Parts: sequence; structure tokens; C-alpha cells
Amino acid sequence: MKRMIATLLFASSLNAVADPLTLQITDVSSNAGKLMIAILGSEAAYEDKSAPAASLILPARVGTVTFTTDALPAGEYAIRVMHDENDNGKLDANFVGIPNEPYGFSNNTLGRMGPPKWEAVRFSLGADGTTQTIQLNH
Repeated sequence: MKRMIATLLFASSLNAVADPLTLQITDVSSNAGKLMIAILGSEAAYEDKSAPAASLILPARVGTVTFTTDALPAGEYAIRVMHDENDNGKLDANFVGIPNEPYGFSNNTLGRMGPPKWEAVRFSLGADGTTQTIQLNH
């Protein structure tokens, strides 16, 4: 949690004018574990080739969890969310790689035979801000 706050505060200090991003994560099915969120500022970050613009961990709460930040500059982003129900720090999957824990992406995009492509999950964050609602897939 301290790292998340430090990351967001640092990003905020770099940008005199910040744009609000509201994230609503819906269909959280239990209070167990945590919601692990990565806000990715480039295709390279989305493909795990560079660091995310921000990452945060929120406590899981049945229903909808909402988070707002104004620590990000205008630009293109993507979001990955996973509900780490057993609190082991990773997205558990079966033997063929299909996730056993809830997950979601910005624009509520689903992939075929793997995660969706950058073009499908990216969104623009502009001066008026934006809201991304992500429904968890179970």
C-alpha cells in the first residue's frame, strides 16, 4: 500500500495538471484476498516489457470497488485487474493456462486464446478524465 501511494504521489508531482481516472471493478464475488491492478501506459508495459504507470492493491469487497486517482497525465492507458482470492500474489490458472481466479481488462475486453491485444484494451485519458468499469470474469 505504501508503494502504491508513493508511486501515485510521485507521478502526481511530475504533472502540474493531472487528469482524473475512476476505476470501477464490478462483480467482486467475495471479500477474500485482494484486487491487484496494473495501469499500463504503453503497449510495451502491457506486454510486460516495461514498468506499469501505476500499480495498486486494494482489499476485495463483495459488489463494486471504486478507486479514483488524478496522478496520471493525459495519454493512452490499459488496465489489468485480478482478484487474488487466495492472497498468494499471482493469478492462479489450470494446467492449460485458463485462469482459476477472476480477472478483467479495460474496455471489458476478452481475449481469445490468451489476453486481449493492446488495441482492444487501450483507452484515452484526457483533460476531462475518464471512468473505466471492469466487470470481473469468473
